[in-house]
Amino acid sequence: MTLHQPNDIIAQRYRIVTALGEGGMGTTYEAEDLNNYQRVALKAVSLRQAQDWKILELFEREAKVLSHLNHPGIPKYLDYFHQDTDEYRQFYLILELVSGDSLAAWVEKGWHPTEAEIKQITIKILEIISYLHQLNPPIIHRDIKPQNIIRQTDGKVFLVDFGAVQDIYRNTISFSGTFVGTIGYMPPEQLRGKAYPASDLYSLGGTLLYLLTHRSPDELPQKRMKIDFRSCVRISSEFAHWLERMLEPMFEDRFQSATEALNALNKNSAMISSADSVLQSLQKEVQRSRVKIKQKQRNFILDTSPARVRSFENLLLWISTLVWNGMLFLMILAEGIGVILSPHFILFGGIGIFLVYGLWYKPSQ
Repeated sequence: MTLHQPNDIIAQRYRIVTALGEGGMGTTYEAEDLNNYQRVALKAVSLRQAQDWKILELFEREAKVLSHLNHPGIPKYLDYFHQDTDEYRQFYLILELVSGDSLAAWVEKGWHPTEAEIKQITIKILEIISYLHQLNPPIIHRDIKPQNIIRQTDGKVFLVDFGAVQDIYRNTISFSGTFVGTIGYMPPEQLRGKAYPASDLYSLGGTLLYLLTHRSPDELPQKRMKIDFRSCVRISSEFAHWLERMLEPMFEDRFQSATEALNALNKNSAMISSADSVLQSLQKEVQRSRVKIKQKQRNFILDTSPARVRSFENLLLWISTLVWNGMLFLMILAEGIGVILSPHFILFGGIGIFLVYGLWYKPSQ
């Protein structure tokens, strides 16, 4: 049951437009700020609705954290206040309204992003995570998942839901546990109540697997405590290797910062782009050569097969050479070896030699 209905006025300023979603931490609405007629996101929770004080603690922590953040990929904090009624106290957090759908909603609609699209999302989220981790003190999100990343139609992405940051412990499924995060996306250390900058990287890696497979990471096969995803995806080996590093069970084996992960991803992308450019350039140069160039992962394979008939033009050259030089051989048999010194034979013999030269050297020019 929601706290408010459309057209309810909150604090004589915010008019409820519609409910956007309801969860364990309250209800989020689209509202209109009557002071400037702008649309905002209004998150509301009441002590009557809360099952315990942890929910209110999470809510207040989210408001406090967001009030100090300033990044284009994070919804802007606008206001935080409470109202008392005869029965209970209600708390409100006002944020910039971000249009678009969560990555989970995009997938539910049948979206199958390409590797390039996934990398674009990854780069933008890593930039947000890097910003959070470089603050003093660092902020660890702890609950990165498809539902908490909003993507707009123009490709812009936003990271939302900061209720799990820093030292707050919660289970986003029931709130009854002692760990923070969402099963399938949280790293092993969060099950033990620990979190590090590399913990957010694991959660992002799990989110990328969801985009690639349309399945929660905990539904994928595992091998030696690691998610064995290679047989379930179709991506470049470089990107797969990078993703495996993000998903290492031991946080010490992952990238140790979002900046390191971002640099590694950009380096791999640059290597692939450079390899493609080199391959295209070489292919133009050897179009008329007997050399064939193939790319396999990071390596180029040169196929230098022996000279042989490769086109109709070469076939004609073969036939002409055989016929012409065959006639010269018959002339020698008929006239004797002395015919070689005659001017006519020298002329015809020169043509024969030229044909032989063209046969063997023309294809490799």
